[in-house]
Amino acid sequence: MSRSSYGYVGRRSGGAAWQWVIIGLVLGFGCSVILVLGALALGFLNVDSNALANLPSPTPQIVIITATPAPVTPSPTAEAATATPTTQILLEVQPPTATPTIDPTFLTLQATIPPTPLGLTGANTTGDGSQGGALPAAGGMDAVRAIASETVLIEGGTFTMGTNVTEVAQAVRECLAGYGGEAGNCQPEYGEDSAPEHQVTVSAFRMDRTEVSYAQYLAFINTLGPGAHRNGCGGFACLQTRNDSETSNIQFDSQTYSVLFAINDYPVTNVTWYGANAYCQAIGRRLPTEAEWERAARGSDGRVFPWGNTWDSLLASTRRPASGEAEKKPVFDFTAGASPYGVLNLAGNVAEWVSDWYDARFYGRAEATSPDTTGPLSGTTKVVRGGSWDSVPFFARTVHRQDRDPLQPTAWIGFRCVEGIGTASNTGTSPLAAAQTFSQSDLLLPQTPGATAVDEEFQGSAPTLPPQPTIAAQVNPTLAPTLAPG
Repeated sequence: MSRSSYGYVGRRSGGAAWQWVIIGLVLGFGCSVILVLGALALGFLNVDSNALANLPSPTPQIVIITATPAPVTPSPTAEAATATPTTQILLEVQPPTATPTIDPTFLTLQATIPPTPLGLTGANTTGDGSQGGALPAAGGMDAVRAIASETVLIEGGTFTMGTNVTEVAQAVRECLAGYGGEAGNCQPEYGEDSAPEHQVTVSAFRMDRTEVSYAQYLAFINTLGPGAHRNGCGGFACLQTRNDSETSNIQFDSQTYSVLFAINDYPVTNVTWYGANAYCQAIGRRLPTEAEWERAARGSDGRVFPWGNTWDSLLASTRRPASGEAEKKPVFDFTAGASPYGVLNLAGNVAEWVSDWYDARFYGRAEATSPDTTGPLSGTTKVVRGGSWDSVPFFARTVHRQDRDPLQPTAWIGFRCVEGIGTASNTGTSPLAAAQTFSQSDLLLPQTPGATAVDEEFQGSAPTLPPQPTIAAQVNPTLAPTLAPG
């Protein structure tokens, strides 16, 4: 009985085991479902539907973590997104360049003269309604006037102006023999526009002892402000910078005008006639008349050179230097070659703008003998006096005349100023003062206000009017600057 009972029980337990397994699985699964549903209901469990939806598709993150990802070409959008912040960073940290560049407004030729610490009146309007460059306010030039050249007294009186055939012939002989001038540089017709001799009376005045230096002129142009060189001198160009001409020493970095410190005391060049005139007016002075310039250079005794009648290469800088190469010198050099009144470098160094319009036949006209004559009323070129470092001594004589387009500055022309001492002809009420003012309607120039000066090869002293048979045009291409500037 006992064995039968054990055997029955054993068979019943083995056959029902799978039933208990199934029952356990069902109960376990059911509990799991209940737990999950409860967790969802209570907020302990969240399902990201977007993540589940995106699981079948590869994502950038999956590609990045792959050990050997396939090459992927970035889309244009991705490139743009990457490049944009990089460019912005570069623009933020890039320092301003020190290399002078042409201002984008250069071609507009508009006066853009912002105020500076020295003060300005701002842009003014010219007679034709266009915007012209403004001159500084009355109180804005104190610093410029403070470093202006000292002046010396030039006594008034009557003197013999001009030259004669005998003197010109002697100068030609000396040019060819005495100091080795080439025949092309020494021709009698080059002196014919300085004849005939005539008596001229000038009132007393004061003249700059030295030529205007770079330091003095740059103080002026920097007071006018950035871009003023283009049309800041009565609506006309003031000067050429290194950007405009390779013969210029003046650098412009879009904010400041400068030169190498070593040449601060050298005479400024590449300045237009208008730029020279504006500087003189700004410091309360003016350009000298041709008669005043000759009076200061030759005195009352009619000397051929400021120091006397014999050429001396030790007393001036011309193309025939005493030693070394022909070049500009500091404005204080050659004190031994001063004129009778103590004015330096009226022969050589740089030729000098004067106020007069040029007329090759003017000396033969009645108005040439008028007291305090101011020259022709109009013309196309301005008179240049004194010769330069790039010309032979024939052109450095006190009587010699050259001419130049007022908007064609060059490396061999500078200037100096004069001021009146209270006489009627020097106080701003005489024809002399009227000759210093200008407007577009008064000019016989092909250029327009604001035109940028463009240097070209010097063509000598070509007369303004058709020459008479006895007057030859003075064409001399060899007088163009031949040396490196400075």
